[in-house]
Amino acid sequence: MYQPSQYNYFVPYRGKIIYYNSLRRSSFAMTTAEHQKIRKLFEDPISFSLEYPSVFKQFYQWGFFVDAYTNEASLFRYQYNKDVVFNSRYHLVLVSTPQQEFSTANIELIVKHIKQVLDLKEISALCVEWRGRNVLNGFKTFIYPLYNRAKKLCEKQSVDFSGQIEINLSNNETIHNKLYHNKGVPTYEQTLQAVRYVHRQFPCFRLRVRVNAFSFGVAARENFLNQFDDDARKRIHWVWEPQEMWQGVAEKTNNVAFYRKCLNEGCEEFNPEQTYALLAPRKNVAVICPDRNVYMMSVHLDFTQETPAEGTLSETDGTIHWEEAAREKRLSQLWFGLKECTDCRHLPLFAGVCPLLFIKAGQICPIDNHLIEPETMIVKEFESKQT
Repeated sequence: MYQPSQYNYFVPYRGKIIYYNSLRRSSFAMTTAEHQKIRKLFEDPISFSLEYPSVFKQFYQWGFFVDAYTNEASLFRYQYNKDVVFNSRYHLVLVSTPQQEFSTANIELIVKHIKQVLDLKEISALCVEWRGRNVLNGFKTFIYPLYNRAKKLCEKQSVDFSGQIEINLSNNETIHNKLYHNKGVPTYEQTLQAVRYVHRQFPCFRLRVRVNAFSFGVAARENFLNQFDDDARKRIHWVWEPQEMWQGVAEKTNNVAFYRKCLNEGCEEFNPEQTYALLAPRKNVAVICPDRNVYMMSVHLDFTQETPAEGTLSETDGTIHWEEAAREKRLSQLWFGLKECTDCRHLPLFAGVCPLLFIKAGQICPIDNHLIEPETMIVKEFESKQT
């Protein structure tokens, strides 16, 4: 006994129909005439499997059909835990705060921690990322030397290694200098120069440039990007976010239309595949601050306020002493724990996008309010596979 998957999509695209299963990420296109014939076969899986066994077997392997009574939500939960929560890639994030920056002593502890992690032989890759205000000020002193030491340690253990830097900018120089000054010194032009320098001299680094702009249009975005050569634009991950989204405007007014406008017109990403993002709590993530407090994720943490730490980096040997209760709570609170999320047929499709928008929009379901469109996501992913 078989039944069609609840995660099947059939999306019109340039005179054809995209067949897409979001649980398996299987996709292909067929003509409208072929689609009409196949859709009739989908209505009777038993007859389909008996009359066209080889064709049905292929659709079954692609995930478009499942065994009767299969709980696909449980399959997704298992897959999510395997691929995300217990991912074997280790992401180490070093975040300098307005109160404190990293020192040489901190870096030595980080090196000891990396060595400990590698000696366990439980990870397949290591990404070390630097974040924080004026993070590029420490590039020559801390970032690049640590990159070299971590790379050598990984090479000895045959573990893939990558370095990544995230910086914040504004497309408005005055706003940037107020938000990201360094002890009263304007940093806008210095930051741009540092980005160009890192990109030109150190192509091994991934760069995520998060632009917090008060408001901007297409012309403003292009003017900003035109400050960099074509090669830089291809290799840097640009994330544009209207500053209003972080100032609680939509939450105060509960203005769904405002968020839809921000998401559809304001937020854009260029080359997102260039960086390794933190989208959910994971076992193999450590976000370390200069005060040796450790967290499991940093997407929504506000390090300017008192934030309860989930662990502490030992000041002697680089061991992380986790608060196991806090860690267990973080890992067990999956974003699709809500029944409406579990029952949603878009669940696998928006595994990385939905929870972020849900939090930003003040608990507003991004799908119900048309902040994101499933068909648009499917077409983009299908086109990315064709290049």
